[in-house]
Amino acid sequence: MRWIILVSALAAVVCGCSQSGGSPSPAAGVLPAVKHIKIEEFSDLPGGSGYYFPTALTAGSDGQLWIAVDVDQDYGESAVARVTTSAKRTRTFYYYNSASPAFEGIAQGSDGAYWLTDWADGLIVRLSPHERMKKYHVYDSDLSDIVAGPDGALWFAQGDSVGRITTSGKITIFSTGARQTTYAWDLGVQDITVGPDGALWFTNKSRNAVGRITTAGKITEYTRGISAGAGLTSIAPGPDGALWFTEMSGGRVGRITTKGSVTEYTSGITEGEQPVGIAAGPDGAMWFTEYEGSYAYYGAKIGRITMRGRVSEYSNISSTSGPTAIVQGPDHNMWFVETSVNKLGRVDLSGT
Repeated sequence: MRWIILVSALAAVVCGCSQSGGSPSPAAGVLPAVKHIKIEEFSDLPGGSGYYFPTALTAGSDGQLWIAVDVDQDYGESAVARVTTSAKRTRTFYYYNSASPAFEGIAQGSDGAYWLTDWADGLIVRLSPHERMKKYHVYDSDLSDIVAGPDGALWFAQGDSVGRITTSGKITIFSTGARQTTYAWDLGVQDITVGPDGALWFTNKSRNAVGRITTAGKITEYTRGISAGAGLTSIAPGPDGALWFTEMSGGRVGRITTKGSVTEYTSGITEGEQPVGIAAGPDGAMWFTEYEGSYAYYGAKIGRITMRGRVSEYSNISSTSGPTAIVQGPDHNMWFVETSVNKLGRVDLSGT
C-alpha cells in the first residue's frame, strides 16, 4: 500500500502491502484468547530516524522478517533489512538509482526471491536468494503493494490498475477503470492480497470500492455498504473466510464476504483515529494499525477486532510513531513498522 504518501505528508508538514507482502495464513490451530498483551518497539533498522522510513514488511521462509526501508533521497540509499524474531538485524541490502527510489511493498515469490515495488520510479525490484537485485520497468509509476499470487506469479497495485509479473519478469497490466488524477494519494488501487477463493482482492480508493480480480484478469468491484469517502487502504484475508479492510479516512474497519456483502465497524475505535494496515493474527482476530504521525492529536495505537466486530485498542507505543504495515510473524506474534520514527514493533501474544 502507498505508505510513501504518509511519509511525504510528514515531510510536508514538518512525502505503501498484502498487509504488505502477504503475511502467513492464520494457524490451523487458533491460539487461545490472549489476556496479557505486551507491545515492544525496536530500533535496529538502517539509518537514522530523521531520514529513514520503514514502509512494508513480510515474514520470510527463513523464519525472519524482511523489511523495506525508504530513505529521504538526499540522504542515502533505500534498503531491505532482514531481522530475526528477537529484533536483531542480521543483514542489510542497500538499493539506489539515479532517480528517487521509494519502496512501497515487499513479498516473497514462489522462486524464493523477495520482490519490491519502487513507487517513485515505476520499478519492480527482485532481490534474489543469491542477494542480487534486478529491476523491471513498469509502464507507469505509482506502484503500491505486491503479493505472491496463487498462480506462482506476483500481483501488484499500480495507480488505476492491477499488475501481474511472472518470476521471469513478464508483466501484464489489468485496468480497473479507476479515475486518474495528478495526485498520487488520490489514485485508485492501494493494497492487494490473496483471498480464500483463489482470487486477488484489492482496495480501490478513488472508486470507494473493494475489488476482486481472477488470475485470468476478470475484475469485479463492490461498493454497496461502503461509506462515502472511506479512504480504503489495506485488505487481508480473515480466519472466517471473509476479507477485512481498513478505512483510513472514515476511521473504520470493514469486512467483505467473497460474495460482496459488506459490514463496517466503528464502535471501539477512538474517534479521529486512522486505521491503516491490517492482518490476521494467530488468535483468531484481525490486528490493525492506527496511524498517527508528527502531531499526536489522538496518539498512535494498535487495534484488534474479533470476528464479531469487538474492538480493543492498545496505546503503549510512541504516540507519533506512525505505525503502518502489520503482519503475523514466523513466531506467531504480530509485527509492524513505525514509519515516522524508523522503528519495528512487536505485539507479543505469548502471554495468557
